[in-house]
Amino acid sequence: MSLYEEIYSMENLYLASKKAMKGKKSNSTVAKFWFYEDEKLATIHKRLKNRAYKFGRYTEFTINDNTVMRKISAAPFEDRVVHHAIMNVIEPLFEQSFIYDTYANRKGKGTLSALRRAKYYANKYEYVLKIDIKKYFPSIDHEILIEMLAKKVPCEETMKLLEMLVKNSNRQEDAFFFFEGDTLLSPYERRKGIPLGNLTSQFFGNWYLNEFDHYVKEKLKVKGYIRYVDDMTFFSNSKEFLEDLVVVVDAYLAKFRLRVHPHKTLLQKSNDGLLFLGHKVYGTHFRLTLKAVKRGRKNLKKVKYEYRYNKIDLQQAKNRIFGSIGFFKMGKNSCMIDELLLQTSLIRSL
Repeated sequence: MSLYEEIYSMENLYLASKKAMKGKKSNSTVAKFWFYEDEKLATIHKRLKNRAYKFGRYTEFTINDNTVMRKISAAPFEDRVVHHAIMNVIEPLFEQSFIYDTYANRKGKGTLSALRRAKYYANKYEYVLKIDIKKYFPSIDHEILIEMLAKKVPCEETMKLLEMLVKNSNRQEDAFFFFEGDTLLSPYERRKGIPLGNLTSQFFGNWYLNEFDHYVKEKLKVKGYIRYVDDMTFFSNSKEFLEDLVVVVDAYLAKFRLRVHPHKTLLQKSNDGLLFLGHKVYGTHFRLTLKAVKRGRKNLKKVKYEYRYNKIDLQQAKNRIFGSIGFFKMGKNSCMIDELLLQTSLIRSL
């Protein structure tokens, strides 16, 4: 059985449907899909098998993410099922190629593991360099991304599906940067940008920097290095080495038509506390920032509102509340947890 046949197999589609619906069955669109699940999956199966599947249009909305407005793109639910079906099959092909210290969207990794690793490195090295990429998801070049995926996906039909998925991306925030060899029109002619909100986009965003990760570890020999999507930290006992690294990194990332964010590059002593993934990380511990605490409190109030007005069910409310409390515990904000437990009547009623 080819990779493509695995993707559209009914067994895989049922698994994908289960994953896509998890925690969302109170949503009217998802509930309708669930009611007609057999028929819906049979249609998806037939279209994929006949090479006739077409991805739909995105629904766009904006969110306030830490005072920054971000556009989120929601794919039609049928497409989300197909995204899961694709990832069920191709993700194992890529996993073994990632370096150990990349933590986003990987099983057994995640935020907590990244923070623990940052704490370990902050204790071991005197200096830390934090680098962010300017407009990362809007800058991802379609042609380069497709070439990167093709290196790991041996199935032609699967690659055609992935290429169609990438090219179906809706217009993202403008990210028009010039690179060596460009003409005046190059930044405008090249298709770029993948939508925030897609399962596949999260994976593509992680894979797009995999070659860079290997360059850092194997060519530059940086032992203390962590990446979470485009949030990168470099640790060293040499301040001069990290200062020189900024120029080297910026030059190498240009190969992928990416730019280092000039205002989010910071070189500091590790014991001053590194801002990383919503936490202040030290060599001995890490703690949520005040902004993250306020955001967590706001999210809990939103859960209370949605439950009161029947927008989510009891189990969904429990999952979100205790997930948030777990996040506070992770950052050792015990006083914040006590306050939230007292102030949120919804928690007391569960």
